[in-house]
Amino acid sequence: MQGFKADAGVICVQEGKPQPLLSAQADRGFAHVPEKTLEDVLLMKGKDVPDGDEEDVDRRTVLSIACIAAVKPGCTDLEAAASVAKAFVEENPDVYLDPLVSEHALSDVLNAGEAKKAAEYGLSVKIAKAKKTLVVHTRKRYLHQYFKPSKAPKYTEKQKQQPRWVPKKQEHNTAAISQWINEYKGPSATVQCDDYCGRWRVISANLQLRSIAWTKRGFEKAALEVIAQTWEFHTDVTGQEAPFDLDTLKKRYQDDVGIE
Repeated sequence: MQGFKADAGVICVQEGKPQPLLSAQADRGFAHVPEKTLEDVLLMKGKDVPDGDEEDVDRRTVLSIACIAAVKPGCTDLEAAASVAKAFVEENPDVYLDPLVSEHALSDVLNAGEAKKAAEYGLSVKIAKAKKTLVVHTRKRYLHQYFKPSKAPKYTEKQKQQPRWVPKKQEHNTAAISQWINEYKGPSATVQCDDYCGRWRVISANLQLRSIAWTKRGFEKAALEVIAQTWEFHTDVTGQEAPFDLDTLKKRYQDDVGIE
């Protein structure tokens, strides 16, 4: 047993072959490890400590990448990218959440203290999302200073085009729609169809979960949002971006809310 953590009252135990502490920390991107300790790890390994004067990067991410390279020099850039993503999610577990009710609406049903806490929580999620953007930018900028770039995926001309919704007339076969989703989804994400609850569940390689319902908005918009979510997860884990423009894709379903 390598360790455990508690989340929402559930104890999660990881089992497997024992490994050195630094190696285990590298696998999880040195989550919760202070910057000073990361600097000490680099010095202990005889490596240079990266400069800390860049204004547009997250220094802790730079140190984490450098430490992963020092501790596990044989891992690939994709494995290192996944470790950085795993660390960020462990430190910011609510980053993929979206408020389903506006703060203004909540103020009508909550007392002042509860409304304040709800507003603070909403702000913390927004801060985490903004920080994720900085971390991803930093990872992209520094990853290949320490790791050899993996071969970039090749996409066909069809894959580079916007997903085209062409269901059969009165299509209600969710298996067929799920198959269509799999043609365009981010490769490292998994999509599960739940016919009973009327939704797809999108699961990242780091086991983050988003649930997207089709019951009110219909199959097309829900399926397009599933595709967008798989690519957000895949890009966060690997750094590889979608072959088509995600902003254009998102405009096709964002006129109402469908995440539950």
